[in-house]
Amino acid sequence: GQPRVYKHGVVFDPTADAAGGPAGSLSAERTAGGMGSGCSRGGGQAFLPVSIQDARRLSSTPKSDVEKCAELLVEEFKVDPSVALRFARARQGDFSKAQRFLRADLAWREEKRPETVTQADCPTALASGNFRVLGCTPAGLPVVFIHVGLWDPSKYSLDEYERYVIYFFENMLRMGKGAKFVLIFDMQGWSFHADRDRMRKTSRLISTYRKHYPAGHTLCIRTPAFFARNWVIIKKFMDETLAATMLFVAREAERSAFEAAGAWELIPESYGGPRKGPIPVPNIPGEADLPSAPPLEPMAPKAKREGKGSKGIPAPGAVAMAPSP
Repeated sequence: GQPRVYKHGVVFDPTADAAGGPAGSLSAERTAGGMGSGCSRGGGQAFLPVSIQDARRLSSTPKSDVEKCAELLVEEFKVDPSVALRFARARQGDFSKAQRFLRADLAWREEKRPETVTQADCPTALASGNFRVLGCTPAGLPVVFIHVGLWDPSKYSLDEYERYVIYFFENMLRMGKGAKFVLIFDMQGWSFHADRDRMRKTSRLISTYRKHYPAGHTLCIRTPAFFARNWVIIKKFMDETLAATMLFVAREAERSAFEAAGAWELIPESYGGPRKGPIPVPNIPGEADLPSAPPLEPMAPKAKREGKGSKGIPAPGAVAMAPSP
């Protein structure tokens, strides 16, 4: 139930080794390149450590099966091939599963009309600066930075938050021509006391992402140790495929993770990257930026802000995580 942790170029599973080894140990399987040199999944099942650009990152399904499934989806639903490919990948080329998945998404789109959501539909949430776009990787993947420290879910309704999430995700599909995108979460501002409103909105974010925007990739940075306790609850909102896309990146491994995602040149100086100058909100091509927005800067750990040190709250299996700065 613990999050996997990306540290020193390696993905750890704090609960089990792929070969049945002790908690936090490495998989015996190692390869060159990709996001890590060794990976394991809880429950003793190994999976290949491959790069974030790899279309089959979460599955050993042959690419031809995914392509065949996508072709069938295009034929049946008359959707763009990039859309069909996302849904085929998300179900590892299983046509019956992908068919049900895409049919449910199309029904939702008919009802919600997500492509019509604008800034006027989520003004309070947008002004928070919680989400903003960094740009696109050289491979054309849009990158969204989500600053948890700027998130105050009490300031807007659940419906506005859903529209806010849809507004960004729809624009990511447009920017990436219907393909994949990358999410970067700065988790430092996560509240230890996850109240009902916060968890309801977290559930809505995950549900929207899981059901309608598959094939994204998520890097979580600056994650406080106590988040492991909330992860037990949050993970219940996800299916196995989505949970497996989330990498928890240790501080000293941030640059290598950003580089593997193709996002290093987009990372601002405040996070150790090469990009200079402020990043506006929402920073989406063709959309108006807000005249003012909170700067994109990391938060100090809570203990440091209060002058009490920075040990945090230990959690089982969190030993593989680098301490927050």
